[in-house]
Amino acid sequence: MDRRELVRALRADRVPDALYDIPGVHDIPVQPDAYYFLRPARGGWEVGLRERSRDRDTSWFGTEDAACRELRAKLTALPPPPGGGRERVEDVLAHGEEIRRSAWRDFERALRERGAQDGGSGPGGKQDGGSGPGGKQDGAEEPGADGGGRQNGGDGPGAGR
Repeated sequence: MDRRELVRALRADRVPDALYDIPGVHDIPVQPDAYYFLRPARGGWEVGLRERSRDRDTSWFGTEDAACRELRAKLTALPPPPGGGRERVEDVLAHGEEIRRSAWRDFERALRERGAQDGGSGPGGKQDGGSGPGGKQDGAEEPGADGGGRQNGGDGPGAGR
């Protein structure tokens, strides 16, 4: 296998072009922080990982065929990129307010549990002034009850929303 055959094989294997650089055959126009390379070296070929402008995990091969096979093995052993990313982003955007409320309830519950473990004092414990994080002032509404945060003068996280 030579470098041109390697590039065809990697494309057939659906390996992203940005993951490898083969000078003179497959050059990366904008080089990322990390990518694999195959290049001529003293009397042979070198395969390695270029990371933050430094060569790492380099191996030397006496033939182009052996170097090409090594690079292909490295690149096809990588896990495929995660799928469905776009749908996940759209889901988060569509349910952002619900996710935010749920996270706030979980945060408040964790603070209350922590306060109960600490004997009711400190963050999360019921305080007379209700001014600390997680402190609940008498008559204050729970977060998310009407889409807002604390009311009745509480000045903890989410106050005045």
